[in-house]
Amino acid sequence: MSDDWKCTRLTSTTAVLNVLTKLRGKRWLCRGQSRCYDDGLLPSIDRGPRKSLTRLEKLKLERQSIDLFRSTAKFFATAGEQGALADDIIALMVLQHYDVPTRLLDWSMSPWVAAYFAVRHDDTKDGSIWSFDEPRYEQKGKTQWERWPQTTTDGSGDGDKFDAKLTAFSAQDPPDWIICGFYNAGFPRQNAQEGVYTMTARFGRDHSRVIAGLLKEPSCYHRYIIDAEIKAELLTVLREKHNIWRGALYPDSAGAAGTVGEHLF
Repeated sequence: MSDDWKCTRLTSTTAVLNVLTKLRGKRWLCRGQSRCYDDGLLPSIDRGPRKSLTRLEKLKLERQSIDLFRSTAKFFATAGEQGALADDIIALMVLQHYDVPTRLLDWSMSPWVAAYFAVRHDDTKDGSIWSFDEPRYEQKGKTQWERWPQTTTDGSGDGDKFDAKLTAFSAQDPPDWIICGFYNAGFPRQNAQEGVYTMTARFGRDHSRVIAGLLKEPSCYHRYIIDAEIKAELLTVLREKHNIWRGALYPDSAGAAGTVGEHLF
């Protein structure tokens, strides 16, 4: 876990809701996790049995995932998923939402959505919300392309001409950039979850450390711990007061079936 992130423990539902309101007002992006892990923020492709894979092996796994998805989804992809059939980054975004291991990490513009993911499981374990200053990212993120002009379509380093695909899939280690992007409008789960993602060019990168290194100021990123004892209460409040629950956040047939399985079985 990145030691750079200041941490605050929240021990009451009222305290949590107050923090969520402040984060929304500041336009901070948030990520909820149902447990407090010790390895920072590692994407799913960098965890478990895939952790020791080489870059080439992970690139091959990404390519196989994208190609298999496209060969199947081309027959029934919804309008919001059509972009994934032509753009590799969008394909990874869609795969991430359907729980396929990728190098992306999910965030949300809604602190309440992040809180849901922090409390929905593991009632005996503390949850966590990671948050960072999105307006600050908009400012500092552009400085990366000046350092690595090869990431831009004309080699100028102009932030408006950045293209992730120029370096994200190179066989050799690319520049060590991180991007924060929004899912395409029209993808139902993105709309419901107000989804955002972070992605690094290199594999095996702890996103918390990279974000801290980019934003510089410790006041621009923070982690909150939610006591296990208040998880159940907060989950109820999120549903009753804010309509934040699984059924609302996964508005598609697969999501509805998953909701039935989770709630009834």
